[in-house]
Amino acid sequence: MTIYYTADTHFRHYGILDIDNRPFSSLEEMENEIIRRWNRHVRPRDTVWFLGDFALGSTKAAAEILARLNGRKHLVWGNHDGKVRKLPGWESSQPYAEIREGDDFLCLHHYAQRTWRDLQRGAFHLFGHSHGWLMPQCRSIDVGIMCWDYRPVTLAEIKKRLAGLGLLGREEKEPRTVRPIW
Repeated sequence: MTIYYTADTHFRHYGILDIDNRPFSSLEEMENEIIRRWNRHVRPRDTVWFLGDFALGSTKAAAEILARLNGRKHLVWGNHDGKVRKLPGWESSQPYAEIREGDDFLCLHHYAQRTWRDLQRGAFHLFGHSHGWLMPQCRSIDVGIMCWDYRPVTLAEIKKRLAGLGLLGREEKEPRTVRPIW
């Protein structure tokens, strides 16, 4: 079983193509391609943590799309998820989550934060909402689909990107003294 992370599919959101400048000619093309890419990577027994903004519009349409997606899906609420929070396709639904994946501790939010639980101990912070507008920092990164080729990603992929940006491994260096600025 593999664990995946993603956010901001915005299914049934007609304006998202222009807002994000998504490379699709129609909402239907975008939805079908996201579903295809999702299911190409995620197997039915895998776990997916969805960090908000799943779908707009009717709950019936959202439920139909959710049923087409592979995996055991957990929702962390985004600002557009009021109607979809209670869909039967979610294994869990909550405003925030803290999980362990192997030896790693992860804080999962829809919104980016400047600090999070156990940051100083190497915890990761995954978020959505920013649609790729925020650069990764420390161990914090946007897992929105527009940042990851319109598909869910694994922690290994996240670590590889953070390492490539020079954001992993800092905690192994000599700790710095933090002095208040006031």
